[in-house]
Amino acid sequence: RFTTIAATLLALAVREGTCYTPPPAAPKTAQSWVGPAAASAAAAAVVAGVPTPAFASIDSAAIKVVDTTYPIVTSLPPAEVAPVLSKAIKLGLSADPNALVKLIKAADAALLSTDPKALVAALKAVDNTAEAALAKGTLPPIGEVENVAKAASAALATTDKAKVKEVTNALIGVTGSLDKIKLAQTTVDGAKLASKVNPKDAAAATEALLELLKEAGAQ
Repeated sequence: RFTTIAATLLALAVREGTCYTPPPAAPKTAQSWVGPAAASAAAAAVVAGVPTPAFASIDSAAIKVVDTTYPIVTSLPPAEVAPVLSKAIKLGLSADPNALVKLIKAADAALLSTDPKALVAALKAVDNTAEAALAKGTLPPIGEVENVAKAASAALATTDKAKVKEVTNALIGVTGSLDKIKLAQTTVDGAKLASKVNPKDAAAATEALLELLKEAGAQ
């Protein structure tokens, strides 16, 4: 239950800071089949004896996270999201400073272990998509978010898995140092917000997030 709430809050963070206007529903196109198509191509390559990219599994997992969380993010009323997100930010600031320093150092070490070209490409993808979204005051189309996920997963695939694990451990340390009262309050509010999400959609998003963490070496 807590993992589902956390996954929901994480997905919501991207929409704060913009004047959110849900994009119009679009008919199902070839874009919707990017994930399955990539998986089929990878399977065919294995059968044929052709080497597949090292980031293929991470790429697939990252796109699945986008495809499962995007509908959730666009379905929640911004007016109800803002207060919960504000409490989540204050909760994060209540963590022990030493734990936060360890997390920052672990994240820095992980970034330094990442292929520079792949990292720059990922940062450019994020910057370009975010800039366009802020200019329009809406969330970027799902296709653009998937492109960011692809660039990020390509970079993540080059990151030292031991460093990724260290980031996870440091994040757990930060979580354990959070103010218990604020944590309880944020959890309750998060649960109320999560209750508005279709249980099947929430389960799918949580499963996708856990799969990505596993593929990235965070678990």
